[in-house]
Amino acid sequence: MALNNFEISKTLAKSDVPDKVFEISKTLAKSDVPDKVCLPVDIVEHMEPVMMNGENSVELKASDRWGQKWPLKYYSRPDNSRKPVFTVGWNRLVTANSVLPGDKLIFSGHHQDAGEMQYRIQVIRRTRTSEGKTVEVEVIKTVHGGPVIFF
Repeated sequence: MALNNFEISKTLAKSDVPDKVFEISKTLAKSDVPDKVCLPVDIVEHMEPVMMNGENSVELKASDRWGQKWPLKYYSRPDNSRKPVFTVGWNRLVTANSVLPGDKLIFSGHHQDAGEMQYRIQVIRRTRTSEGKTVEVEVIKTVHGGPVIFF
């Protein structure tokens, strides 16, 4: 399903990630990069179970492929008048990993053995190889101040 620049996919079981519950992806706009990122409204149904007692925000940690945990604050207005966002912690992730407008954010939720939700985060960038071929690479992880790119 595609909504503007959002792509939403829900998977109950998949051979490569059998515990995946949901995944959202979004091409980041210029307004998403500095302080907060607007998320697709469809994420609300997956976040409601972790938001206890009618709270409209929750602090969570999302792991990248290397196990680095990125603290993020998920916020949704009580009246759902605006799209939900990641606020606190988002700027740190953006700065540490040289995230740019046009990169693709992938955020997913997975059940752990104990039934708790574990969150994963990726940032993908389209780039060209030396042969001129366009490829998507993962850019989250810094070494000496710059992103490491994985094919």
